[in-house]
Amino acid sequence: MTSEQLAGLRDALPPFPTAAETVQGLSDYCQFYRLDFTAGYPGCEHFAGTVASGPHRLAVHRWQLPDATATLLLVHGYYDHTGLYGKLVEYGLSRGFNVLIFDLPGHGLSSGEPAAIDEFTAYGRSIASVVSQASTAGEPLWAMAQSTGCAALVEFAQIHPWPFAATVLLAPLVRPVSWMKVRLGHMLLRHFTDTLRREFNENSSDREFLAFIQADPLQARHISMRWVGALRRWLKSLPEGNLGVGQALVVQGDTDGTVDWRYNINVIIGLFPDSRVEYVAGAGHQLANESHSLRQHYFHGIDDYLRGQGLELSLRDNNPPS
Repeated sequence: MTSEQLAGLRDALPPFPTAAETVQGLSDYCQFYRLDFTAGYPGCEHFAGTVASGPHRLAVHRWQLPDATATLLLVHGYYDHTGLYGKLVEYGLSRGFNVLIFDLPGHGLSSGEPAAIDEFTAYGRSIASVVSQASTAGEPLWAMAQSTGCAALVEFAQIHPWPFAATVLLAPLVRPVSWMKVRLGHMLLRHFTDTLRREFNENSSDREFLAFIQADPLQARHISMRWVGALRRWLKSLPEGNLGVGQALVVQGDTDGTVDWRYNINVIIGLFPDSRVEYVAGAGHQLANESHSLRQHYFHGIDDYLRGQGLELSLRDNNPPS
C-alpha cells in the first residue's frame, strides 16, 4: 500500500466496532500487513474502527472467536503499529483468545503527530479508552506489551483500576541505552530542532522483517524531541516501588541494544514484585518480530505463565481453506 492509500484509510475509518469487511481499503491493509486471520480460524470475526481518547482518534482492531476463553490486549512499542504485530495477534488466536490491539497516538492509523507525544499520560489514557470502549465482557482480560507499550501500561496502572488477569512485558522500556548521552543531546538540541533523523537498527534476527520496516509507509523517519522530553518527565515521575497490580512475566533478549535492560529489569521488578524474568539468548529488542525459533521459545514460557495465572488455553492451528 502507499502512504496516500493509508492516509485515506485513516480518514475513512468508522467508529468502532464496525465489521472489517465493510470498511473500504481495510482488506488491502490486512493483506499488505498479513493480518487476514478470519479464514484460518473458524467463526473468527474481525472488527475495526476508531475510539476517542482525549484529542486523539485511535485505530482499533478486535479479532473475536466464538468460543474464546479470554481476551488479549496488545500494546505496541515506539515506531510500531498494529500492522507489525501479526505474529502476536496469531499467537493469541492460536491459544483460543480474542485479540484486541490499537495504534498508540502518533502511530499507525491513529491521529497525532507521527512518533510524537507531549506526555506519557496520553499513552495511559489510550489504554483506558480502548479497554472501556472496545473490550468484550464475559471473559478474562490480559495484556502483553512491547517496549514503550510496557511504559504505557505502567502509566495506566498509576491512574486506573487494573483489569488484567495476567501481564506480559516484552523488552520493557524504562530508559534507553546511553541514557545520559540521550538526555544531554536533548538538552542541547531541543531549542534548535524538533526532530532528528531516525537510524534503523538491527533489532531483530529476522532479516525479512528488518527489510520490511525500512519500506513500511507507516514508519516515522525521525525521532521527536517532544517524545524524548516526555520520556524524561515520565522517568522523573515513576514511583519507586510496588504499583500494586501484582506480578508480571518479563521477557528480555540478551542482545537488546535499544533499552538499558540490565537497569530496566530491576526497576520493573520493583514495580511488579515477584515477577518472573525469562531471558532469551540471542534475541534483540524487537521481540514481537524476532525469528520463528526465538518467538516459539518465549511463547512456550508465556503459555506456562498464563496457565499459572489461571487462564485457560485452547490450542488451535491456523487452517486457511485450500
